[in-house]
Amino acid sequence: MFNKISWVLTENSAILGRLINSCQKADISLSSVFKQQSVSKADDSEQIEWKKDVVVMPVQTTIEDLKKTHRLVKDGFYVSHRIYVEKIPEKYTTEPFPTRRTGGYDIETRERLYKRVGGGLPIYWHFVDFKRIGPKSGPPLVEKVIDIIKTRDRTSYLALVAHADIKRYILATQNMKVGDLIRTSGEIPRIPVKAFEGDAYPCGALPMGTVVHNIEPTPGYGAVFCRAAGSSAEVVNQINDRIIIKLPSGLEISLDKYCMVTVGQVSHATYKDEKLSHPVDTRDLGYRPRSGLWQRKDGYCGRKIHPPKPVKVVGQLEKEHVKKINYTFKNWSLTE
Repeated sequence: MFNKISWVLTENSAILGRLINSCQKADISLSSVFKQQSVSKADDSEQIEWKKDVVVMPVQTTIEDLKKTHRLVKDGFYVSHRIYVEKIPEKYTTEPFPTRRTGGYDIETRERLYKRVGGGLPIYWHFVDFKRIGPKSGPPLVEKVIDIIKTRDRTSYLALVAHADIKRYILATQNMKVGDLIRTSGEIPRIPVKAFEGDAYPCGALPMGTVVHNIEPTPGYGAVFCRAAGSSAEVVNQINDRIIIKLPSGLEISLDKYCMVTVGQVSHATYKDEKLSHPVDTRDLGYRPRSGLWQRKDGYCGRKIHPPKPVKVVGQLEKEHVKKINYTFKNWSLTE
């Protein structure tokens, strides 16, 4: 009898112990959930504080800059003579915007301007930040390349870079890869910097012979020169506080030493060598077929056909001996 009673007590105590342990675990889990919720609410209410040694700079390109560099139409703007965006964005964003085709017509006057423009596949416009502006002193702005994409609204590739909680699109360089770290600085040191491809510095901070692109005409304006696929310029000389840069066309321009440039060549350098293999490719790009009425003139309509040029003799020939006759007034007078 005593053994049965002790067995029942031990069984009940074991059950009670399990219940207590489960309750304690439940209390711990509930308390952890409440703590996580409170922490998340605190994070939402308070701004995230980044490390002191991390440089954080917002996107410098504004909507006013977009309006200055594009032709406005109704509530949107022209991207090119082929496409336009119907509505201007309220602020900078990395989300692509759908575009509409002009069909070769002016949107406001409905006047036909380009006969061979029309049709094509859908194109999405991406907001590219052409202002690579960094801190004037101290450590540079370091960004990581998250993705490199190929778009239909631009000949070169675009790189999605980020630092802290800020993301933006910039022009990708020829050898840029996902995961690379690029630096942006606005300081001009006493000794020229050793910059790597994708880094942005003032043109006065780079040594002579550096290959650059994404060039600003004036400090803080934004890049204007060398933005197409495969384009690049070269830093050739420095005169006082002016930097001489040679453009792809051979033109040399003199810039302020604080104008920002990006080191390297623009990506997609083989763009100019790509050939279209089928007429459908031209239709996808938005080109209408030619009428076929134009033909090169062959003289049927009265154009003068010039005779062929004489044969050009190459080499030396033997010169024929020519007898010279001298006419003089020697021994001549008016009296005779």
